[in-house]
Amino acid sequence: MSVSFHLCQPGHGSSCGACCGLYNFRDHSRATLSARLAAQSDALRSLPKEPEAWRAAARELLASRPHPPLFPSVRVCPLLGFLDSSHTRVGCLGHPLVTGGVDLRDCGVYRADICETFSCPSFTWLSDSQARLVHAACSDWFLYGLVITDVEFVRGCLHLLESELARPVDPLSLISRPSSLAAVRQLFALKETAPGRSAHASVFGRFSPDSDGEPVSRILDYAALGAHTSPEDEVVLCLGYSPDSLASLESARALVRSHVLAVARSLSSDGVDSSASGTLTPSLSRRERGS
Repeated sequence: MSVSFHLCQPGHGSSCGACCGLYNFRDHSRATLSARLAAQSDALRSLPKEPEAWRAAARELLASRPHPPLFPSVRVCPLLGFLDSSHTRVGCLGHPLVTGGVDLRDCGVYRADICETFSCPSFTWLSDSQARLVHAACSDWFLYGLVITDVEFVRGCLHLLESELARPVDPLSLISRPSSLAAVRQLFALKETAPGRSAHASVFGRFSPDSDGEPVSRILDYAALGAHTSPEDEVVLCLGYSPDSLASLESARALVRSHVLAVARSLSSDGVDSSASGTLTPSLSRRERGS
């Protein structure tokens, strides 16, 4: 395990429920998920800490869902909810640390021993400094969960930044500079704010369900789009874009490019000219000139 801190509940506003299926719906917007978590919290919090009551409530919550999961093989646990009254922290309401000692996780869709032993791939696939950057930049449950579990997105953003600067970038150096951290926060926030994406599309980031409902990695059909590969395309796909024209693809690329450049420019006081590498900047500047 390469990450030295607990990714699920790292504190300072960040928490994650992705492994409980939190985002596994076509509509996984902040408003929709907040309403679902609040409803589950209200249904479970007042119950006696007894398995029979929790199992019955869990069955009712599952039956009352208006839409099925996007990926049927990924279970969505009804025991996931808000751990605080201000709705800023998500987690398992049946965890013994939450109930005061009684372990009610068996009442959900996974056995308690599976919950206890599961290790999120991000613990291994992200470096400690990459994970710390995500934690510092994403200080709320919704955005943090979207970003910390999308390793390709995090790596892709940092790769674009290094290509622009023509040098390696230590993620910890971005945390130590307030202007850089703010720019990274805006870059990562594209997971939620990027325009021109359908809120009900059958995609989740880079993935879409195949004929059996299993998640498969999406690719761009460059021939159909009349396009060539571009460094931004990995991030474009991770943002959930499904371009149907060259113009829409170029628009998504330009959005990513502009946010990466904002991070690069924030580092200019280090004596590095972020426009010197010739990787991303010329492409953007042509658009800025309207050519």
